[in-house]
Amino acid sequence: MAKKADKPKAKPGPKPDPSRVRTAVTMVRSMPDWKVWVEELAEFDRASSTGDLLDRALVAYARQVKFPKPAPKR
Repeated sequence: MAKKADKPKAKPGPKPDPSRVRTAVTMVRSMPDWKVWVEELAEFDRASSTGDLLDRALVAYARQVKFPKPAPKR
């Protein structure tokens, strides 16, 4: 077997701007039927993702319960 030439490792790219770094906030465990229902609701509501749907739902709920702070940009 011929040995492959050792290639120099690529240098890592620049670190992302900390103000633009996003982290996962929620993880919802569910039954498959519920996941399908959420995906169908997102499609029905023309949400771009289930995350977008959840964002809209939380903002609407916060207003409904008169939570005083507005939601920051997701």
